[in-house]
Order: sequence, then structure tokens, then C-alpha cells
Amino acid sequence: MDALSTVRTYEQFQQDFPHWLLNVRNPAELFNAQPSYVVSQALCIIGGLLSLAHALHRGGRWPFLWMAGALTGVLVEGSMYFSPYGETIWFSPTVIDLFHQRIPLFIFFVYPFFYYQACWAASKLQLKCRWSEHIAAGLLVVLADLPFDMVSIKFLHWTLHDTEQLLSERVYSAPWTLLLFFAVASFAFSYLFHNLRSWMDRSVGTPQPTDRRWVVGTIGAELVAMVGAASVSLSVGTGLFLAFSYPLHTVLGIPHRIIVIGVFLCVATVFWKFDRKSNRRMPMSQSLLDHALNVITVGHFVLYFVLAFVLNPEDTVSSGRHQPIGDCHHTTGTNAPPLCLDTFSRTDYDFHCISKPPNVGTYWYTVCGTPYE
Repeated sequence: MDALSTVRTYEQFQQDFPHWLLNVRNPAELFNAQPSYVVSQALCIIGGLLSLAHALHRGGRWPFLWMAGALTGVLVEGSMYFSPYGETIWFSPTVIDLFHQRIPLFIFFVYPFFYYQACWAASKLQLKCRWSEHIAAGLLVVLADLPFDMVSIKFLHWTLHDTEQLLSERVYSAPWTLLLFFAVASFAFSYLFHNLRSWMDRSVGTPQPTDRRWVVGTIGAELVAMVGAASVSLSVGTGLFLAFSYPLHTVLGIPHRIIVIGVFLCVATVFWKFDRKSNRRMPMSQSLLDHALNVITVGHFVLYFVLAFVLNPEDTVSSGRHQPIGDCHHTTGTNAPPLCLDTFSRTDYDFHCISKPPNVGTYWYTVCGTPYE
């Protein structure tokens, strides 16, 4: 624990952990400090690997869907790493950290886990309107992400930039804006994954027949759909997010929580309408891996409920990279302003578990969890 709890400035951190170094830590040490984080990581990795096994078992387009989800994770996390606007999220140390300890390995399993199980569940609804299936996929991704973000932020699995306006409005610690972004981005992901293939491979037909929707096409078309869905969906998702946020929040001043709730109610109504006229025929036969995927999906929600109910966030201690401590009396020209100890929000963390707050310039330090409000 000494290496974890050691206070470092950003320059000292760079000396101790060179760029692009893969860092491996003792899981028992990390479990003692943040048990909820280690358990959450294990579930995400198991869920991602189980989804991969399910995709390989089903064959067809499902392995390409899993790889598209994984590629989405690489692009999202990579865009944050190379962002010219500085850091807005700081992960606590994990068993395996990559790229200057800014990206934990487990996060690359989260995206295919969430995206795959959402698209799998949406496909089983057998909706007549394909738009409603893409809407369902987006809603299901957010449904899986919501408890994950709530528990992860409250139990300091990662911390967010304290003064970033886009992250200021929260629902039980989870930013409303992140929920909206993942909803529209995963909607675009589902739409592009199916339609890029049909545009590239005319043999499948447009619109795609239901019985050929998951039948693999030409390798070239599938690779274009996989890469295109992962990359273009982020741009489309950003555009859709701004289309909602800029006129309603920036211009009219409507709170993000009202915007997000309104959008979700509208799309949920559209989904509900078409779900009343679906092509579902019950019962459906399921394989062992189908049942296993159902169990891990339900277990995902049960786990975060149990963690929130059993563990006390006030006992959480996170030693690692956090928003740099700044001088409250001097502003800097950086894109990511430092943390001011006099004015920062103490909703998610404070310094009650250590003898004194870190000094100005500190980048690696310890923060303490706070009780539920």
C-alpha cells in the first residue's frame, strides 16, 4: 500500500511510471483498498468473455458485433487519452493499467459486454420496425450503464473533473449527459452495424429480411460494417447529442436532466408502440450459453444493487491519479483547470480519512468516499 498511498506531483508521477508502461498490481492489495472495484472489474471481464463465447457459438454476424463493440471501447477511451482538452476522468489503479496508467485493461471488456447483450436482447424482441430495434438497443445500453456508473463513481472507481459543466448534473453520481451520449451513440452503432452491411453487400437485400439479418455476408462488407459502426457511431452520437443539448440547454437554459428524461420518454414511447405489434412467438428454445448470458446480465444488476446496499461508500479509499490540486488564488490557462480545495464539491469524495489534504501541484494522492445523501 505504500506505493499506492505515496503522494506525487505530475512530474514525479511521470518519473515513477514512464509513458506507455504496462503496470501490474497485486489484486489482493487492491481488493483491501477498494473491494467493490475489483469485483466490478471481474464481472465486466467475465461478461465480456462470456459474450465473446456466445458470439463464437452463434456464429454469423455476432462475432463481428462483439469486435465492433470492443473497437468502440478502444476509440472512446483512446479519444479521451489523446484529447487536447486535458483529462476529465481519472481511474483508480487496477490490476493491469495501460498507457501511463490512464486506461485500465478491464474497460475494454465493458463496451462489448454492454453493446452485445443489448443488441442480443433487442434482436429477441423481433420488432417489425427496425428503427425501434435500434432505439431498444440504445435504451438497453443505458440501462446496463446506469448502475455501473452510479456505483463506480460513488465508490471512487474513478473520479470526474470537478468543474466540468457537462458533468455537473448527476443522477445518483452518474452524469445525465453521459447517459444521453451513450444512448444516442449506441443507437447509431446499431443502425450503422446493420445498414452499412446492407449498403455494401446488395445480396442480402434492402431492407434486410429478418431471416438473413444475422447471416454473415462478404468479409469485406462485414469489416466495413464493424469498423464503420464503431467509428462513425461516435461522430453521429456526438452530433445527435449536440442537437439535443445545444438548443435546449445552451440556448434555452433547460437543465440536462429534463432534456434527458424527455428524450428517453419520447423514444421509450416509440419503442412501446412498435413492441405491441412485434413478431415474437413464444416459447423460444435457448442454448446453455443463451442461459449463461441471461444469468450474467441479470447478475450485473444484482451485483451493483448488492454493492450499494452492503458496502459503505464512506469507507472507500482511493489512492491514485486524481484531478491535480491547484492554487485557488491563481487561475491557469490550461484546458483542464486544477482542483481548488476551498470550493470543490464534496458530494463524491473528501479528505476525512487522511491527516491533511494534499498540497498544491499534487497529481497522485488519496481521496476518501462520502456517505449517501
